Amino acid sequence: MKNAWIIIPARKNSKGFPDKNKHLFDYTAQQIPEHLCERTIFTSDDEELIECAKKYNFKVLKRSADLSSDNASMKFVIKDVIEKFNISDEQDLITLYLTYPQRKFYEIEKIYDFYLKFNANSLLCKKNIVTHPYMCYYALDGQKGSKVIEHKLYRRQEYPECFEACHYVVITKSNILDQLDKNLYYKNTFFYFLENEIFDVDYSADFKKFKQ
Repeated sequence: MKNAWIIIPARKNSKGFPDKNKHLFDYTAQQIPEHLCERTIFTSDDEELIECAKKYNFKVLKRSADLSSDNASMKFVIKDVIEKFNISDEQDLITLYLTYPQRKFYEIEKIYDFYLKFNANSLLCKKNIVTHPYMCYYALDGQKGSKVIEHKLYRRQEYPECFEACHYVVITKSNILDQLDKNLYYKNTFFYFLENEIFDVDYSADFKKFKQ
């Protein structure tokens, strides 16, 4: 990973799970090999977590208030890292959200190898969907609904193949960041399939389930 930087983002507040990132930080931090700690950047507005990151010898970036709000886009958080650390255009950025505590470093390496194999410049992960979007409806007043996607198909076998995007590991080359949307996707994004069940921790109940 000589051409890559690892970015670990973490905001201070979480409405659904108070102090969520304090509970989750070590699961990701402990997976970073010692030789990559100096190429790992922790970006946060949480002073306590920043001190924890320093103990791992990560580089740290104190995130501004506008990049720490509920509406802050991860795209601009990453862009802030690029600018503050003068990361060159051809460097790969591996972003690791803390919400995936089961993730192991060998998986990150495997996904990065996949990214390199296809000479990609943008990667997200994907997993099987539980409910096909053709079966989803917008909720309307009066207990009614309207189709999210208009179609006339009846047989599920005729539904187009779909998958759910997942930010288990996100990789992007720094020079194409401006082309990505707020979900870090654009038309040339490659997707790596995750076969196993993924724990995406948003609420305390998710964390309890993971620890069982």
